[in-house]
Parts: sequence; C-alpha cells; structure tokens
Amino acid sequence: MSLSPSTPPFRWLLLLCSVVVSLSSCRTAKSVVEAVEVKPSSFLTHAKDLKEDRNRSPFIGNWWSTDKTLLAAADRCRKIYVAPVVYQNVRPDKTIVAEVEHDAAWRTRHLPVMAEYMRTKFKEAFRKAKDPRYTVVDAPQADALTLQLSLLEWGPNTYTGVLSRQVVDFFTFNVGGEATMRNTRGYMAIEGRVVEPRTHQPFFEFADKEYAKVVLIISIQDFRRNGQAYFAVKEWAAQLEKLLHAKPGEKVSGSPPVVLFNY
Repeated sequence: MSLSPSTPPFRWLLLLCSVVVSLSSCRTAKSVVEAVEVKPSSFLTHAKDLKEDRNRSPFIGNWWSTDKTLLAAADRCRKIYVAPVVYQNVRPDKTIVAEVEHDAAWRTRHLPVMAEYMRTKFKEAFRKAKDPRYTVVDAPQADALTLQLSLLEWGPNTYTGVLSRQVVDFFTFNVGGEATMRNTRGYMAIEGRVVEPRTHQPFFEFADKEYAKVVLIISIQDFRRNGQAYFAVKEWAAQLEKLLHAKPGEKVSGSPPVVLFNY
C-alpha cells in the first residue's frame, strides 16, 4: 500500500528529511543539537585554551598560536610526519552496554590496533589528498611538521545498543531509539597537536568527539564493533588535512550528525 501525504509515516519522513538538510548546513549540529563536549588531557600544552570556532574549524576544541614568527615558520614547511598515536590517556568506557559486551581488559587488548589504524588513516589523508600540500615522511625531519595524536575516549559499538534502539524504533516510526538513546551508541574522542620542527612548539592543537551518527534508513556501521571508530577516524583525518591546507578565512565544515545512509 502506498503512503499518501496525509498518512503519519509520510509526514514523519518529510520532517526527518528536513532535519537532515538543515543539519547538513549547520555547523552547530554537533555542539548544540548533540550537546557533545570533549575534555582534553594534559597531552595538549594548551588544553585549557581550546575553543570552538564555527567559522573556521570542524573540531569542537581548537587553539592556534598567535606567534607570527612561529606561524610563518610552520607555513614554510611542506613535509609532515605522523607520529605513533598514544593511548595512555584513554578514559574508561562507563556506558551501561560496555558492562554487558566488553570489559576494560578487552578494550586494552585492542587499543594498540586502534592506535595504529588511526596513524595509518591520517597518513593516508595527507598522501591521497587532492592537490596535497604536504609530503608524508616516515621519520622526523628538520623541515617537517610533526602531527602528534592521542586517543582520548573509545566506546565500541555493541549489539546490545543496536537491539535496544531497534526495539524503541519499532514503536516510534524509527525515531525514538535513533534520536534519544545516544548512550547506547559507539563513540570516540581524540586530541592532537601540530608541532613546528625547529622550535618544537605546537602552533595548532585540537580535540573532538563523535558518537555514531543517527541513521534514518540503514546503518552497516552499527553491526561492526569498530564501525563508528573507523568512520570517525577517516573523517577527522580528512578534516585536519583540509584545515591545515585552508587559506586564511576559509571554512572547513564537519559532517552532519543525522544522515539517511551510513555505510
């Protein structure tokens, strides 16, 4: 049976599509609609100074040096070294679903693999960028920036979370579980800084956190334990490459928290 414009499901679909479109063009989606916050660790030199800059960066927390000499020196660099990702500051996963499906020991065993995945994807983002600004080098060099990354939080996807959202969605036209049960979603937070080689001082520091996106139709990621983390890492890597490549005044936007599909 086809749906007419007067049927409730049809109206819901129109409303949800409108939400997707509006969020796609709104930088505040993550910080306001999702109410996401990230608390950086002592890994960052300027952790207390990080601020959101909606007109410039997709990350929740950002700090740029105001030292013109340092910025000029960093701007002259055309190489970048991605250091091994550290995870000593990763915080416990305190979600309810974590107690059901994975414990701290399981996550500890998998942290080195996730850290190596992060490093690989950030290197790929710079290597495969359209019109790349930087050449990726395999070791620190006197004329190469150093990107230092820290895995701050990681909550893998869980089947318990997927099933609980699906049960709620069944009674709420695919809205209730998807939109309200964020604590059952996978999530990840990272922090990082870009260091100028001669002074060994950072000229940019950032931190960001992502939950698995609200998917209106289908999400393959939800059924992979690392699906959300892999997707978020690839987005962060691409966004950082664009941000370091951006011209003065150029805005680098993030992705919307609500999508139709998520593969």
